[in-house]
Amino acid sequence: MSPLWRLECILKVIQAGYYPFLALIGVPQAVKLRLANGQSRCAGRVEIHYRGQWGTVFDSDWDQRDADVVCGELGCGTALSAPGGAHFGGGAGPIVTYDVQCEGTETALRECPSDPWSHYGYSHSNDAGVICSAHRFSKLVSGAFPCSGRLEIHSHTASSTVCDRDLDWNDARVICAELQCGVAVSIRSGAYFGEGTGLIWNDRFECKGSETSLMDCTFVPVNRSRCTHRNDVSVICSGKHELRLVGGKDRCSGRVEVPHGEHLGTLCDLYFDLEDASVVCEHLQCGVVEKILRGAAFGKGNGTIWKGNLNCRGNESRLWECPVSSVEEFTCSHGNDVSVICTDENWPLRLMNGGSRCDGRVEIYYNHSWGRVQDSLWDLNDANVACRQLGCGEAVTAYNNSKYGEGEGPVWVNDVQCEGNESHLWNCSTFTLNPHRSDSIGVGVLCSEHMQLRLSGSGSRCAGRLEIYHNRTWGSVCDDSWDVSDADVVCKDLGCGHALRLPLPALAGPDTQPIWLNSLECSGSESFLWECPHALWGKHDCSHKEDVKIMCSEHKEVRLVSGKHRCEGRVEVFYNETWGTVCSEDLGGQDATVICKQANCGPTVFIDYGSRRFGVGSGPIWLDNIECLSQELNLRQCQADPWGQHNCTHWDDAGIVCSGQSLRLSGGTKSCSGRVEIWCNRAWGTVCDDSWDMNDASVVCRQLGCGSALEATGGAAFGQGNGTIWLDEVKCTGSESFLFDCPSALVQSDCDHKEDASVICSGRELSPTVLPTPSGMSQE
Repeated sequence: MSPLWRLECILKVIQAGYYPFLALIGVPQAVKLRLANGQSRCAGRVEIHYRGQWGTVFDSDWDQRDADVVCGELGCGTALSAPGGAHFGGGAGPIVTYDVQCEGTETALRECPSDPWSHYGYSHSNDAGVICSAHRFSKLVSGAFPCSGRLEIHSHTASSTVCDRDLDWNDARVICAELQCGVAVSIRSGAYFGEGTGLIWNDRFECKGSETSLMDCTFVPVNRSRCTHRNDVSVICSGKHELRLVGGKDRCSGRVEVPHGEHLGTLCDLYFDLEDASVVCEHLQCGVVEKILRGAAFGKGNGTIWKGNLNCRGNESRLWECPVSSVEEFTCSHGNDVSVICTDENWPLRLMNGGSRCDGRVEIYYNHSWGRVQDSLWDLNDANVACRQLGCGEAVTAYNNSKYGEGEGPVWVNDVQCEGNESHLWNCSTFTLNPHRSDSIGVGVLCSEHMQLRLSGSGSRCAGRLEIYHNRTWGSVCDDSWDVSDADVVCKDLGCGHALRLPLPALAGPDTQPIWLNSLECSGSESFLWECPHALWGKHDCSHKEDVKIMCSEHKEVRLVSGKHRCEGRVEVFYNETWGTVCSEDLGGQDATVICKQANCGPTVFIDYGSRRFGVGSGPIWLDNIECLSQELNLRQCQADPWGQHNCTHWDDAGIVCSGQSLRLSGGTKSCSGRVEIWCNRAWGTVCDDSWDMNDASVVCRQLGCGSALEATGGAAFGQGNGTIWLDEVKCTGSESFLFDCPSALVQSDCDHKEDASVICSGRELSPTVLPTPSGMSQE
């Protein structure tokens, strides 16, 4: 073959697009291949760079062997799946080829037989995709906004958190850039956005800061023995857009607009309070709140209305550091857009490093920055004025030590001496600004309005044991003289509707903390429980058997019915005093995971679409279009259509089969007593009795539906177990819903099965049910 003839042949082959033939005659081919829109370079829509343009592959005859070749060519392992139908979205540009017929042994896609490579004009609704075994991607979860949260690494089999010792600023820069979240603002340690579950990543990241993905960085194996989920790292990114105030006279006044995906959105005035506004002003370095304006006072916004309820304490420095909860019945329009006016005039105060805006170190705003108040003679008179100025009631305690830390700003004020009846700190006769003095110590205050309420122990914020935060400690309320009027005040204060005259589920056991209140006599019209007549704080003759328990109308509970056991059946949700069903349309594996978790039934085994297995329900259909991320603890934390809105019938009722509980008691003569055993890593193991006490036992009994704890025993009282000792130094408070929610340590070398922990519970308050053994488990 003459060189000229060979060249003409090659040009004709290239023009015709017969790339496999070129491989046969030994001609090198510069063909680029990539996977797009799949969250990592090892998953996504198959794209080929051909004739100077990126194009896609039509999915006719696309199968696992074709996908295997793509994964191998990209160095991404083997194929897990070969989805078609534009699973990763439709691409742009031409369709390069179709009818790909790989054997699976080829080293590159261009070597596989296929129709001629060209620029076809077919629809992109059939673009081929690939998911490879090396597919991993990073994600931020549980933050107030999409660009903040706990760092998790996801793969096709599991998710992992990252130890806070193994991430630095270069790594954070890559994460924020990869997620299109702007630049890194903060790295937070100590499970700042809550503890994760599952695995902890085994390697330390060593990014240069210029990588496009965290998975492109160098990994260095490290010793993971010192890290638990209490060390989960979190990252806060700036987001594409910043928080801003719009429509006011300056940048410190106007309609609140926050990042929402690619754009800015507004906040609803129904779920916005003084604590949230305080953080907005601090975030913008605009001083403190002068006024909150509701009803779109600075005009209606145009973007999305953010469907979240900010739960700021008021002393966060950035809005995205605030906790957030979902809003089940969201009815806001842009007519509800909230606005804020901030001010830096008249030396405003704030309290820092405490439990709320009414507790903490005293700081004052002057000369466009926050500084400290120091006073060697700080007393209750001074503290009373500070609390009054902040609208926080009266002072409970005045601190003149480093209880809240010394702070880092300048010292603006020294040695204030107030009479106690002044309205503002600057009204005190000795108030002077002393920017150059710093010879005293920092001061703090706990104000009466710091008190908070919660309902604990049921897994729902709208049902459980009533607890009050007072004097820096959570305690309970005695049920002497307690009636529905008192309960109505609690439910209203918590935004949980009205009190129900229904028995509370057996999940809420007795408390072990102080009993703060007794003999309440509310009329039902009060805004806060402590406005009701009551006995003196902490004065009572009650025991914790008399702790108040409440169920409010907004309580949302899940059960599985019509199955062979309580961990399978039709999904039903209790809401508005009525049990109703869940629509199975678009119900996915992550949604089912949350349902099984809330029902305390282990992982999901099977989803029944359309009432085929467990029959149709009755009553309302409460939920449709659920979108869980799988780490939520219950359905009310997931995004969904407003409760009661749907386009389903009861023939669409969802059913689920869960594997069963991951906790059991063994060796006892009754079902509610025995050695505590945990199913973990596909094996049953035990718990070490170091630090094991009644708080821990209470959580176990509650999780198993076995009533209250009678005894917490160690020393293998019910015989020695087998296998791994999964937990050690368990330190529950007693209010947790699940044993894995409690702080614990990795098992120490000095633990053996002679120290297996056990419990004796009072017994099931409902008829006992034999639970299934999860798939793959043995009974022994």
